[in-house]
Amino acid sequence: MRAFRGLFLICFAYACALAYGQTVKSPWSIEISTDRPTVAAGSDVYIRVKLTNISDEVVDCSTFDLGGGTDRYYQFDVRDENGAPVKKRDLSEPYPGSWRGKCDLEPGKTLESTKLVSWLHDLSKPGKYRIQISRRISDGPNPQYVKSNTITITVLPADSKPTTDEQPPAQR
Repeated sequence: MRAFRGLFLICFAYACALAYGQTVKSPWSIEISTDRPTVAAGSDVYIRVKLTNISDEVVDCSTFDLGGGTDRYYQFDVRDENGAPVKKRDLSEPYPGSWRGKCDLEPGKTLESTKLVSWLHDLSKPGKYRIQISRRISDGPNPQYVKSNTITITVLPADSKPTTDEQPPAQR
């Protein structure tokens, strides 16, 4: 009986290790872009996000707006030209946020939105900034994420005029 218990515990531990170590197939792809790759210091920096369902099933595309057009379901990785993470803004104020409701994305469909990156990260200093976002696809002790492509934003000194006169994209 002891041998059976021991064998059972070994098999159970092995099954748990396999379950937590498996890679989850991504249900979506994320593509980001910007209409304004060059901005003056102090300007708002917006990115356009395209979340595409690449699975054969309906996926959850719910959002939770933290304010300023940001979404808590996305992780923002913003780095300066030396690769150092950019300082996050002090958001210690009680920003209540708002849940936008349940969202179901059909297979092959794309959800587009606009995010205000400069709401979360301090992009006030001139330089080049690399931006990439990700969204969680699994839970547990080792969550997995799907990452977007990386884009570069150039911030010019405040008295400089950007190379484009386009207005920021409308909030969606």
